[in-house]
Amino acid sequence: MSTLYHTRGFWRGLLKQPLWHMREWWRNPAYRALHRFHRQLRTVPRYTRAEVKFDGRVIQLCDGPSFLSAWDEIFVNRIYETPVRSGEIPSLVDAGANVGLAALFWKWRYGKFRYLGFEPDPVVAACCRENLRRWEVEGELIEAAVAGREGMIEFRSDGADGGSLLPPGARAEGRSLMVPVKLLSKCLPPSVDLLKIDVEGAEGEVIQDIGPLLSRVRSLFVEWHSRPGRPGLGAVVTQLEAAGFDCYVQVAAGPKQPFLATPLVNNFSQQVNLHAVRP
Repeated sequence: MSTLYHTRGFWRGLLKQPLWHMREWWRNPAYRALHRFHRQLRTVPRYTRAEVKFDGRVIQLCDGPSFLSAWDEIFVNRIYETPVRSGEIPSLVDAGANVGLAALFWKWRYGKFRYLGFEPDPVVAACCRENLRRWEVEGELIEAAVAGREGMIEFRSDGADGGSLLPPGARAEGRSLMVPVKLLSKCLPPSVDLLKIDVEGAEGEVIQDIGPLLSRVRSLFVEWHSRPGRPGLGAVVTQLEAAGFDCYVQVAAGPKQPFLATPLVNNFSQQVNLHAVRP
């Protein structure tokens, strides 16, 4: 499905993709909500708490633009929708929960499910916890990061969706704080219908950590962040295919002319959405 980003607005969307726009407007309440949220949040400064309402429930957010972009992906295009086995309660493990939109989508889509989330930024985690409470999501949110080692590590916080762990010796731009880091392998449930990993650069070490446990996972989503001179995506795809997954790769953000100078965004050269599905 073609993505219609929130920044285009209602009338531009109607002009540029009229058939798709009108179909989605008619059948998809999340798409109508996207345009309503855009109107509500356009005057709210960045990194400011706000609230919107969907399906009769309040959603708290920390940053308007990142919320709108995530809503477009998660609720409109349903990138976390997975097959659910009849008669069973599905399970979602959310490494990098942000404000909890993946959990809210599952609540809206499936009703009852088991949830385990991780979010290291205390401001964002508080927002997520409130959303889980208001939407009556059953499960646990752990205020910690996940990576390939345990302990405390410096975390660069932007108050939105771009916070990341800092490599040893790196200097943070903006606000930073020390956060606990956990091994996902020690927390992974026996059966996981969807494992979502969005940890701003630590994806490779997390997947390596849980490698022996991948048989527990039915579907896996990785938001992969590449750094120049540090390959790793190919190794991850190879590992997942060896574990029995079919892998689908979509470029979410990256240079249009990779042979030329590659601009960096938050020290990353590109962002790739990787869906791993068991055939």
